[in-house]
Amino acid sequence: MSNGNSSNSAYFGRARCICISYYENLPNGWSIAYLNDVADVLDYLRQPINAAERSTRIKGKLQTDLYPYFGATGQVGYIDDYIFDGDYILLGEDGAPFLDKNTDKAYLINGKTWVNNHAHILKAKINMKYLCYALNSVDYKNYVNGTTRLKLTQTDMNRIVIPVPPLDEQQRIVVATELAFEQLDQIAESLS
Repeated sequence: MSNGNSSNSAYFGRARCICISYYENLPNGWSIAYLNDVADVLDYLRQPINAAERSTRIKGKLQTDLYPYFGATGQVGYIDDYIFDGDYILLGEDGAPFLDKNTDKAYLINGKTWVNNHAHILKAKINMKYLCYALNSVDYKNYVNGTTRLKLTQTDMNRIVIPVPPLDEQQRIVVATELAFEQLDQIAESLS
């Protein structure tokens, strides 16, 4: 993977041309890229299954024999098989709170899982936690469409532009972000 320097990666330059006015003051060594340049999109591996079939498949089985079943905003149940085994980012396709700036649209999963067709499945090419945090800071109003239920199509998702610092800086950002969340949790706990 690139160290984040735009002169070493053609795709960083492609995104830079389109968004230069928005990202005109990037720190030295940072670049920008489209989401599908920093993550493989694995939506083609999803296998939709309706609730009735899933219920039939898990009936009478122990929870220890089942696998997590994920949707747009998190785990929505269990199923008796898995289609993914590894570390992935899920990003809501529909049913996610895209316009709520205080609610995550992307989250991490790991292990043996099944993902329904309401979430995009991403395999990060950069620091996975950094990419997940970056996706949760995106303003989705220009990427989603629909009137009653907002949808993030794969085409629109691939247009999302991600700032990409060098890998060591991505790790520092992850550590600092996690420390800040930990401190906020401690403050919230002390107030309750």
